Amino acid sequence: MKARILNRADVLKVVDQLRGQGYEVLAPFLGRGHDSAFDVVSDANREQVQIHVPNPFYPVKRFVFPHMERTMKIFTEGKAELRFEPTVSAPKRALFGVRSCDIKGIYHLDRFYLGRDFKDTYHEQKRANLFLVNVVCTDAALDIGKQCFCMCTDSGPAARENFDLQLMDLGEDEFMAVAGTAAGEALFSAPFYKKCTAAHVARRSLVLDEARKQLKDATTWFSGAVRYVSAGRVSDKTWAEIGNRCVECGGCTFVCPACTCFTVTDRQVGPNEFERLRVWDACAFSGFTRMAGGHNPRTLVHDRRNRRFFRKLHHYFIQRELSVACVGCGRCAEVCHGDIGMPSVVEIIRRATTESDTNEPITR
Repeated sequence: MKARILNRADVLKVVDQLRGQGYEVLAPFLGRGHDSAFDVVSDANREQVQIHVPNPFYPVKRFVFPHMERTMKIFTEGKAELRFEPTVSAPKRALFGVRSCDIKGIYHLDRFYLGRDFKDTYHEQKRANLFLVNVVCTDAALDIGKQCFCMCTDSGPAARENFDLQLMDLGEDEFMAVAGTAAGEALFSAPFYKKCTAAHVARRSLVLDEARKQLKDATTWFSGAVRYVSAGRVSDKTWAEIGNRCVECGGCTFVCPACTCFTVTDRQVGPNEFERLRVWDACAFSGFTRMAGGHNPRTLVHDRRNRRFFRKLHHYFIQRELSVACVGCGRCAEVCHGDIGMPSVVEIIRRATTESDTNEPITR
């Protein structure tokens, strides 16, 4: 990967480059308090774009997997005839300032929707028109929260791949830009990019080491949870304890960068016109597994919680998609009313299995 150096004052010129190439650029803006969100960059708000900012709760996955998306129009022509018209919205977009955990989340969506025999046309076309600018988490006060555990999922603080361009704050008013694709490398033709030296690479290593030290509350037993869930060694009592805390709000799913579940529904929009929508769904909802005949095989809350963490932690799914459905962003821990985000669940599994696996010494 080729690297260049640019001054802090020139970082937003990357945004200008992308806008000049016809991209609709979305970048993070700071709201009130801890709130932040991605929005379209314009001439009017360009100077308000943030480099270091608390990670938005609403993940950027919505730009490749929208919360609600029309997949086709359906027209009724006559009494028994239907005409279907597929609709795909895939604008030329660039996401500037995407955290490494969200980069990994988009990669997981790619593995799920494009990595097997069937390729999702809607996702494929959106990804083909998407340019990703990753910003490495280096600011302990803004970038790294107490909920972050990206090191446990090998997602951060710096993404290793799956981006077009990566920006990293080296301090001393300098940023390192690393090209992950030919499209990213093409940006280096601009005169404000300077040569990268061995001293810059060494400073990058020091900054990364310091960033890793800030991840103090990392869920270090994550791999152990994968092992125990995969082996079926988590008891029903433990799953019931987790399920009893769930209020079935679906918040954990809707803020997760790696959740892929959706439902499909039709609605009438005109006298002879209907549209088919793909809408985010959540395994916490009681209707998620309800069948057409009304039967629901998962009526108990803990059965649905079991399924969620089984899906994220079981080796079968990791092997199938070559990707873990958890990126260590900690959003679920932040929004969960019952304190059963991923870090808490890993701790509950660790505590329960450690107690059950205790081997008392035998004296004879």
